[in-house]
Amino acid sequence: MKTLSYRHTGVFDRFRLGAAYYPEHWSEKERQSDPERMREAGIDLVRLGEFAWDMLEPEDGVFDFDFFDQEIERLFHAGIEVIFCTPTAAPPRWMTRKHPEFLRRSGNGVFMQHGSRQHVCTTNPEFREYSKRITRQIAEHYKKHPAIIAFQTDNELHCHFTYCYCSSCQEEFQNYLREKYTSIDRLNKAWGTAFWAQSYHDFSDIELPREQAPAWPNPAAMLDMRRFHAAMATRFQHEQVEILRAANPGWIIFHNGLMAVVDYRSDFSRDLDLIGFDCYPGFVSDASRRPVRHAFTLDRARAIDGNFIIPEHQTSFGGQNGYVLATPEPGELRQLTFRSIAHGADSLIYFRWRSCRFGSEEYWGGILDHDNIPRRRFYEVSGISRELKALAPYLQRSEVRTEIGIAAADADADAVHAIYPMGFPSPDVVAEELHRAFLLRHYPVGLVHPEDDLSPLKLYILPHWELLRQEAVDNLADFVKNGGTLVIGARSGTRTADNQIISEPRPGILTHLAGATVEEYGKLIPDDPHSEHALMLSGQSVRADHFYEVLKLGTATAVACWNSRFLAGAPAIAVNQFGQGKVFYVGTYLTGALLETLVPLLADAAKLAPILPGLPDGLEVIERYSERGRLFFGLNNTDSSLKADMLPGCTLAGPADGLLPPYGVRVTVLPGNEN
Repeated sequence: MKTLSYRHTGVFDRFRLGAAYYPEHWSEKERQSDPERMREAGIDLVRLGEFAWDMLEPEDGVFDFDFFDQEIERLFHAGIEVIFCTPTAAPPRWMTRKHPEFLRRSGNGVFMQHGSRQHVCTTNPEFREYSKRITRQIAEHYKKHPAIIAFQTDNELHCHFTYCYCSSCQEEFQNYLREKYTSIDRLNKAWGTAFWAQSYHDFSDIELPREQAPAWPNPAAMLDMRRFHAAMATRFQHEQVEILRAANPGWIIFHNGLMAVVDYRSDFSRDLDLIGFDCYPGFVSDASRRPVRHAFTLDRARAIDGNFIIPEHQTSFGGQNGYVLATPEPGELRQLTFRSIAHGADSLIYFRWRSCRFGSEEYWGGILDHDNIPRRRFYEVSGISRELKALAPYLQRSEVRTEIGIAAADADADAVHAIYPMGFPSPDVVAEELHRAFLLRHYPVGLVHPEDDLSPLKLYILPHWELLRQEAVDNLADFVKNGGTLVIGARSGTRTADNQIISEPRPGILTHLAGATVEEYGKLIPDDPHSEHALMLSGQSVRADHFYEVLKLGTATAVACWNSRFLAGAPAIAVNQFGQGKVFYVGTYLTGALLETLVPLLADAAKLAPILPGLPDGLEVIERYSERGRLFFGLNNTDSSLKADMLPGCTLAGPADGLLPPYGVRVTVLPGNEN
């Protein structure tokens, strides 16, 4: 079975720059000139068909590929390759009229309706047969076409709708639990149904849990429901993947996202050749935070299974009825593109080729505007494509340098927080703040699952993961024994696999690593003077946020003590020698003012060094490397010009003297010794 790893270096034989293309939205006259203009812009790949089921199967069992046959031939003759998509995110009206039972149902009993997308439930067995039939028809029809190099499964599963309460989901949930627990007694124990008289006598008694109906649902039941919906997404996709691989084993297969309540580090991604990440940096309206947020989301995508494709990359002004994204300024699209590549994109598809004049995405801007006249974005994309030709040979099979790993990409860790947040920041939010702290200091930081290969890392941080598997703990122990430095955040290891609170002293299965246990804990309330606590760290009094823990030291020694009110003198941070490495246990949240003092301490303990010496503030530097050479990406994230002449090697993109304007990018290479 395929092993998932952030170190995977991709499957493409070369870098491709593409555009999402919807020829069904345009007249023959407009379509005719598209391939030539795409080549002018440097576009050599398009993505087709994800919402065209009504054209491919206009009537039940009647299939028509003529339109797409003509368009694919037109593209192929212009030298443009094609990614085709299974169109199952938008079933046609004839189907929902014939099968209203296919429609999804919300928690308050409202059925979805035709006229949008993702309105049909993918657990329904009869709908899955329709899904397999259209997938098989497309695969068989195009299995020998030389233009089609890859397939995308469905489109953004769980984008708009996650929890479904239709009769199919109800039945399948009971089947899922029956298979998992085998006896109702095991389920009652795992769920703790003695609370609030929830005990069940048969699996048929169990309903899908609803939030606030009328009070909070059982946390263990909610975790199983999230796992169930993730498993159903995996099953639905797997049925399509099997058909596609049987038709043409040479096709590259991926899915696009990344969305909630899909377990990407599972069979969902093991079925695929690579991850697809839909990238819209403009969702961050604060321009000063957009670069670091963009970097974080890219690294989070890479944490699942290494280098990835971007099937949708923001190009312009964009939005729907209720919101509009920030519009990239001149030069910003180029910077966004190069940042996406620096952090692991092996091919990139702009959304979209041309802005649509109708439908719910009329204002998702494309490379071309509604009037089809080339303007700034068209010429920026043309320039980007020319620059990428010089980089392309060095991108192939290259890895992003990572020496600091922050735990991420675990569906259960995300779920247990979402189910029972209590006002605390999520592990993902804390991971982003940690990532930002190291990125701005120019360290080679990334996001890494704790069960992944930790051998290249010097420092690993576990930001408040309440639930961990034993496999992760064993892997962390080996990492520290071999000389690594591990940081464990407060509240880690406090839940069982069934989402119950552990019975042993905290941090539970992490205690042997921490060398300490938790004697007392409590929440820190903002703006409450009785709840403002600080600790002494490196000779400074530092404010703590969100939570406090009083530590009882075993083999560990205190690094910091609380210095306020009733906590004064109690251990707050401890360090434990474990094998050749060290474990820091931090009895508060890894956020806020604490990071200003803690990050330098951890960098010193782990013997970290910046990617390059002498880098100015505001210059983001990322390294990708392979046997062919070392690529250095320098991106100016400030509103002033910055020098980037310290980037070594030959200049492949940007100014040779390294003086970067705002949004400026410079890419250099130190060639390797590949034979």
